[in-house]
Amino acid sequence: MHNYTNAEIHQAVTALKLQGLSNQEIQKEAEQIFDFSQQLYVANILQESYFGSKIIRPVKNYDNDYLFEIIYQGVISGTDYNQIIDVCSEELNLEDLAFSKLALEYILINRYISTYERDAFILELYKQYQESKSYQDLVKLGDSTKNVYLKQLVYKTAELVAKKTGETPSLSLAISKINQNYGHLTSNTEQDITEVEETFNHKVGDTLVETLNDFGVNCSYVDTKVGPTFKRVKIKLKKGVSFKKVQGLGSDLVQQLGEELGFENPPMISVVPGAVVFDIPRLERQIAHFSDYVDLTSEIDINGIVIPGGVDVDGKYIEISLCDSNVYHTLGGGMTGGGKSQFEKAMVLYLALRYPSSLVQLALSDVKLVSLTCFNGLPHLIAPVAEDAANTLQIFDYLVAEQELRYEEFKRMGVENIKEYNQMFPDCPMPRIVSVTDECFDLLSDSTYKDSIEMNLMKLLAKAGAAGINIFLFTQRPDKDVIKPLIRSNCSGKVAFMVSRPEDSGIILGNPDDNRAASLLGSGDMLYKSPKGVMRLQGLYLGTKVDFEDYLNQAMSTHKDIPCWDSGLEFSRFSIDNTSNHQTGAKNSNKSTTDSLVKNNQSEAVSFSINLNDLAKSQIHSLHSRGYELHQILQQVFNLSRSDGRRYRRIREIVTEFIASLEDQNQDDI
Repeated sequence: MHNYTNAEIHQAVTALKLQGLSNQEIQKEAEQIFDFSQQLYVANILQESYFGSKIIRPVKNYDNDYLFEIIYQGVISGTDYNQIIDVCSEELNLEDLAFSKLALEYILINRYISTYERDAFILELYKQYQESKSYQDLVKLGDSTKNVYLKQLVYKTAELVAKKTGETPSLSLAISKINQNYGHLTSNTEQDITEVEETFNHKVGDTLVETLNDFGVNCSYVDTKVGPTFKRVKIKLKKGVSFKKVQGLGSDLVQQLGEELGFENPPMISVVPGAVVFDIPRLERQIAHFSDYVDLTSEIDINGIVIPGGVDVDGKYIEISLCDSNVYHTLGGGMTGGGKSQFEKAMVLYLALRYPSSLVQLALSDVKLVSLTCFNGLPHLIAPVAEDAANTLQIFDYLVAEQELRYEEFKRMGVENIKEYNQMFPDCPMPRIVSVTDECFDLLSDSTYKDSIEMNLMKLLAKAGAAGINIFLFTQRPDKDVIKPLIRSNCSGKVAFMVSRPEDSGIILGNPDDNRAASLLGSGDMLYKSPKGVMRLQGLYLGTKVDFEDYLNQAMSTHKDIPCWDSGLEFSRFSIDNTSNHQTGAKNSNKSTTDSLVKNNQSEAVSFSINLNDLAKSQIHSLHSRGYELHQILQQVFNLSRSDGRRYRRIREIVTEFIASLEDQNQDDI
């Protein structure tokens, strides 16, 4: 082998490196040409070269603008932070590497967030907001988030969680902001929290729209409102899209979005003018406390007597007027746990606290002995709370007689209703009577008293409202065969609480196709229906037993009576002994019912001339306008069938003539 100098060997290795040969290839060439000591020298040269390449950066410099742009592109394309640093460490000199690290940090903190990335982050943050038990969970997430916009969202959400959980934020949240130089975030905490809530709500709406589009429902998001019980997402259906296409999607939405948006029960889906709304249950449901909403101190308006309704989706407190001629009487129903008893108690308690006993009187019936018997002793009661059908019939007998005396007074004074009377005599007004009956199903299915109770209810529902007597009927079992159509139709107000069967919802709300009460959430979540439409409300919560008893004690003694009109009617006249004629049995019920609704001008032996009274005319008109057949009208109004022979035929002729006169009148009006 040739004896080369070290200088010649070094020069040869350098030349081979410049030609692009690898260290392994150069070492193989050395083994063929050089002796062992020369081969070791070549290995040392190669080792020194490798070591130097790790210490000495390439001489080539990169433009800073180019470096910034290429790093920015790497970030927005999703390249990992550590991967970017590794590449820069291998390729850049020390000065450019330092610049690249600063540029990368700046980009991560201040870069523009794409819509997709923003929505994905917000959706994940929304889940954490619902699941977090402490704001500290969000503080940790904020500390690990580099982007300033995303960090703002996290810290604001941490404040929202603290507000939800009732925590008092420690210095950690403020320090986290100060350390990141985000002092401006604390300038308007309420505004910041509102912005976060709006962001969440908008994302919920967008997600719902995307899912509906997947179901083939072409629609767009309008807005979201948040009530105590649910979020109401308003969706605009595109032209040609039927409401029926979305009406039955409640369970599908739970399956598709329940985990993502955090709800377990199907949303209630309703039509509002110009849109469809989806009521999505809130996880952090709020309580509407009685004490926070009712007004017990302002001046009393004798023509504006109200009861508590509840809180609507806008957070607005809604009162129900007892003086509205469109809604004198109300039917309510719902299963145990729905909030019916709380609603009844809140109504009675408010009336007793707000108005003197001379201005508002109460007639209460509670055959289940669980809801209203606690009010015994109130000065507003016209009689002790009725605890069975017999005592309830006494109350209804009294109310019917009181009604007739009031109409006699109206006739004497030349007025038509209580409003006109009280405008004429503001210093001595006619008091309003509010009758609340819990579990009317039991009363209307009582074999002994049901006919008499039903007849009294018919009379009261037809005329009592204008006389200042309001009827409220409640039941857990809204059976259409027990609570007759005339009773339901004459209760123009409806209050539906949570029901177990969709058909119960239809019975209460007066529309067989309206099953929305089956989607209610219980504990005071309710639908209030009047001729003006349907509102979903959160009923008021009276508080603990101690709170309720404090209110009740206050109602027993706080009011000073004012001068009011008095009919002079004594309730003692309507004792159970005096109502024994109501128990004559089923065999005479047809005749007594018919005779109470029609009046003979002469003896039956001489003539069959019969006049219908006002109650019968009202009932016939109502049923005929709703499409009832003649034989159905006779059954409902007079409790007559073809088997009643001559009486049935005679009444049928009279009713036929009356219906014909109604149709003639309609033609004249046209």
